[in-house]
Amino acid sequence: MIIRKSLIAVGTLAMAVGVASCSSDDSTGASDATTSAAATSTSASAAAAATPTAAELQATLVTFFDPAVGTTEKVALVEDGNSQAAVLEQFNGVLRGYPLTAEVTKVTAVDEDTVSATTTIAGPHGGAASEVVFDQIDGKWVISEDAACTIFSMGKLTCVK
Repeated sequence: MIIRKSLIAVGTLAMAVGVASCSSDDSTGASDATTSAAATSTSASAAAAATPTAAELQATLVTFFDPAVGTTEKVALVEDGNSQAAVLEQFNGVLRGYPLTAEVTKVTAVDEDTVSATTTIAGPHGGAASEVVFDQIDGKWVISEDAACTIFSMGKLTCVK
């Protein structure tokens, strides 16, 4: 999913550069460039304003790693969570015997609907830094399917794909 979004972003950038290089020498070309720069700035500001905080994403991960939280609630925390319901149920079993915690230290916008959270995931035997990707779906930030599958694999569980 990240690769697809990156390719779309590169294609959009290439198209914007191509359009700018084909502009005429008249005064409207300068005006168009200014308008384009202002639109880009506004888009960047909107994306930055929509970026979730580390505390918001950490709250999602705390719920995700809580074995007392039922599968139904966890389905809503994961992109395409319904397809992972059985794995989420197994994951709760793993968490009962091997509790995990998460600490989000940094959130980086990837694009307007994707962020990467630098996160330390820790268990009884220590922790490790990890990048957990979140996607915005219907106005809510959820753990990307790929990120959830990576976390499941730590518990020797396999995602449904």
